[in-house]
Amino acid sequence: MQRKAFLAVVAMLAMLGGCAQRDPNLVVRGLGEFSRSAGDYTVRVNVYDLDEKGRPRLVAKDDPSMRGFVTRTLEGRGYVMKSAGPARYALEVDLLCGNMRNADMGLMSEELRVPAESVGPGYSTDVHYWLPDKGLGADSRETQDLRNSMLTRHHSANTERGASSNRGGAPFGSQTPDFCQGRVLVTLTPAGPGSQREVFVGRAATDDCPAAPNCPVNVCRTSIEHELVDMLQNRF
Repeated sequence: MQRKAFLAVVAMLAMLGGCAQRDPNLVVRGLGEFSRSAGDYTVRVNVYDLDEKGRPRLVAKDDPSMRGFVTRTLEGRGYVMKSAGPARYALEVDLLCGNMRNADMGLMSEELRVPAESVGPGYSTDVHYWLPDKGLGADSRETQDLRNSMLTRHHSANTERGASSNRGGAPFGSQTPDFCQGRVLVTLTPAGPGSQREVFVGRAATDDCPAAPNCPVNVCRTSIEHELVDMLQNRF
């Protein structure tokens, strides 16, 4: 009984915390809705993997190789990158590689979020997450992965075998996941007067990358590059 009461309190606090973080002056739109003219911009490209607890871990801050793909793609469309100072647009790119069935989706939200400390003052729970992509259907691979992640974690928490077996579907005792996958999050924030902030958001997932223990970023790097360039060319 005490355990149930404790869980109820934790759940309530989590819900209240989520509501407290919402910004009434924030307007979130899809990247495909962006229709403004080209201009100068600042860019940050961070790369993450999943740690042993399934939480995003920063492995490359402002990755120069990935940033090069962004700047070269946008240069052909008339955008000019600025290294510092005010610009017409602020572009943020957060790239993740991991076994998504191992991802820690949180107690209540079932979302895989970008670490707040990696974003800074502009962080928003309505913007900075890779999973789930709410535009995907109920039978999508992403939705299936989310369900599998939740079921596997529940099993692991309640049986001794779950703690020693795999969490991603690989053969029992194996540390190699059945697949690795890349995730792309792009946010574009136009500069403007007033308190209202408009953010255009795009999310994408790669096809399965080669399976590898702990899914290091390099196993999905090429696929992530392709998804990132495709997003900037076709949805921006």
